[in-house]
Amino acid sequence: MKNLDVFISGEVMNLCIPTEEFAKESKWYSWFNNLKITRFLEQGMFPNTHEDQVEFYRTEQSDRLMLIISNKKEYMGIISLANINLVKKKCDVAIVMDGSVDKQLSPYISLEAMARITEHAFHAMGINRIEAGQHIKLRGWQQRMELIGYKLEGLHKNKFIKAHEVSASVSIACLYDDFQDIVNHRGCIWDSMKNMKMRYKQLPQKAFVDMLNDFYEKERDDYYKQVFSL
Repeated sequence: MKNLDVFISGEVMNLCIPTEEFAKESKWYSWFNNLKITRFLEQGMFPNTHEDQVEFYRTEQSDRLMLIISNKKEYMGIISLANINLVKKKCDVAIVMDGSVDKQLSPYISLEAMARITEHAFHAMGINRIEAGQHIKLRGWQQRMELIGYKLEGLHKNKFIKAHEVSASVSIACLYDDFQDIVNHRGCIWDSMKNMKMRYKQLPQKAFVDMLNDFYEKERDDYYKQVFSL
C-alpha cells in the first residue's frame, strides 16, 4: 500500500487523500470496530469490514471531503466535511480518531485537524457556517473546539440512544465571522501547539455546556411545568 498524498500539512499532523486501495488494505475499517473509539458514536453495533469501508468510500467520495489524519508516521483517523451546500454556504464536520496511536499528542492532533479543515472550508470553499454534534460527555473536546471558534448552540435531551444508553447530545457551530475574529487576534487559527496547550489550560473551569445543562435542569424544567399545567 502506497503512502497517501498530503492534502493539508500541519504542525503535528497531516490531512491526507484517501484512496480505494487505502480503504481496502488499511486499518480504516477497524476504527469502527473499536469500542473505545465508537463509545460516543452511532457506529459500533455491527462489525465493519474492509468490504464495507470500500463501499463507503465509493459511495461518499463524490459527496463529501474525506481526509485521513496522520501524525506524520501513522494513519490514525478520519475527518470529513459532509452535507456541503455551496449555495447556503454551510456544511457539517465530523472526526473519528484512534487516540491510542499517539496518546500524548492525540488531543492536539485532533484539534489541529479540526482547525485545518475549518480553515480550508472557510478560505478555499467559501463556507460561512460549519456545524457538528457530539455526546454531552465529550465536554473536554467541546471546550477545546471553542479555541478554534466553535460555539455551543443547543443541548438535546435524550437524543443519543445506543443499546441501553439514553443521553443528551450537544450541537456546536463555527461561523466565519467568529473564525475571523480569532484570526485577527491571533494572526492565524493555529499558531503553535505550545500556544494551544497554554490556551487550553486557561479555559474557564466551568464549561459553557455545564452552565447550559444547569439552566435546562432548573429554569427550563420549571418553565415548562408551568406552561404545561395551564
